[in-house]
Amino acid sequence: MKLVTPPLVVEDSDGFRNDVLQRQQFGDALSNLVTRSTDELVISLDGKWGEGKTTFVKMWQGLLKEKGIPSIYIDAFQNDYTEDAFISIASAITSYVDKHSVESQKSSDFKDKAKKVGVRLLSWTAKIGIKAATLGVIKESDIDALSEIGEDVAADTSETIADLVKERLSAHDKEADLIRSFRESLSDLPATLMDNSSGRLVIVIDELDRCKPSFAVEVLEKIKHLFSVTNVVFVLVMHKQQLEEAIRSVYGSNIDAHTYLQKFINVETFIPKRVSDRYSNDIELYIKKLLQLHEITTWGDDRNIVDCLIPLAQHSNLSLRQLEKVFTNLAIIYSTSGENHLRLVPIIVFIAVVKVVNPNVFGNLLLGKISFSSLCEQIGLPDINEEEEGRRRLFWLMSWIRFSMLTESEYQGLDANDPIKRFQQSLWEYSVDRESLLPMFCQKLSMFMVN
Repeated sequence: MKLVTPPLVVEDSDGFRNDVLQRQQFGDALSNLVTRSTDELVISLDGKWGEGKTTFVKMWQGLLKEKGIPSIYIDAFQNDYTEDAFISIASAITSYVDKHSVESQKSSDFKDKAKKVGVRLLSWTAKIGIKAATLGVIKESDIDALSEIGEDVAADTSETIADLVKERLSAHDKEADLIRSFRESLSDLPATLMDNSSGRLVIVIDELDRCKPSFAVEVLEKIKHLFSVTNVVFVLVMHKQQLEEAIRSVYGSNIDAHTYLQKFINVETFIPKRVSDRYSNDIELYIKKLLQLHEITTWGDDRNIVDCLIPLAQHSNLSLRQLEKVFTNLAIIYSTSGENHLRLVPIIVFIAVVKVVNPNVFGNLLLGKISFSSLCEQIGLPDINEEEEGRRRLFWLMSWIRFSMLTESEYQGLDANDPIKRFQQSLWEYSVDRESLLPMFCQKLSMFMVN
């Protein structure tokens, strides 16, 4: 039995071999867009945290390889410590080109031009960090030539600032030529890459929304002004709403972050998520996969677990990552209990979900400090009934929770024909009171926490 969800194996070439969520069709469409477009293309791939964006782009890279389209993956979050978006992106490109180019001279030319652009950009800040930030190929003499500028900026005198402005104005044309040459060199690179039948290079930048706001904004701006060229396609993987918050953090709450972001993106798309298909949806498919991956011994209750978990997951709009945490909770309960305590699946599944989506409610259940009506209110189920189409399974599950939370006097006061009266028969082999069911399972789960 596995407590932590094993990482999904993504094949280097046959990327969608383990395509549990059936997203290859979207991957094919995105690949066609990349190869057939002749624009300077920047695509945003939007999705909330935990919806499988990273897994998808890793699979997609395998598909791209099959189709003869080279790609580079950059984890922006792991690079925001550098404080320099240009160097992070340029370094990733030069590293890839060094390994895959069939024309060493063009690779060398690009690296040289990237170095010069990096030096020029940094010359207006300070000497500190220049050597590390110029791909490791800048000469000591280059650093020495810039040191005076760095010292003058640090002095912050009016005369120095005036001189710097004057120098910047006089150097404008030279800088423009340098950047133009750099962009032309970048545009020529894809044609030099081995096994490239498309003439394109795809650069995937992931985790952009998790970066420091200043770094995330700088990535957008550097891509727009320096790296957005023909034959190179950028795919920015993000939670768009969170990235817009980062933009407001940098430029102030009054900025129209949505409009600002649109300046940098040509095409917007989103991670596909099927929720309405009555026969197959992402939640059901992933639940079944997780049940297999965790190797939980359920003594024949697999189907019941799936049937109980699907309506709860849909109601709570659980992400794929949240579903993984739910299965960690289920694995803990099943691994710490005997077989004769594991047949009350509705209760087990319910607390496994509640601990993920609402830890405060879980804590109150553990202590017995919450009523059934208050519970329903806090989890968004105040008026659930058996007649509501599509929620009958959820009503049945919550009936189990109601059964376990009634006081003895409330239970005895129920009509003899109340369906939950029949639930009592399920407890005949258990040495536990009805009112102790929820606290008992909550206690089991509260003893362990797997991150």
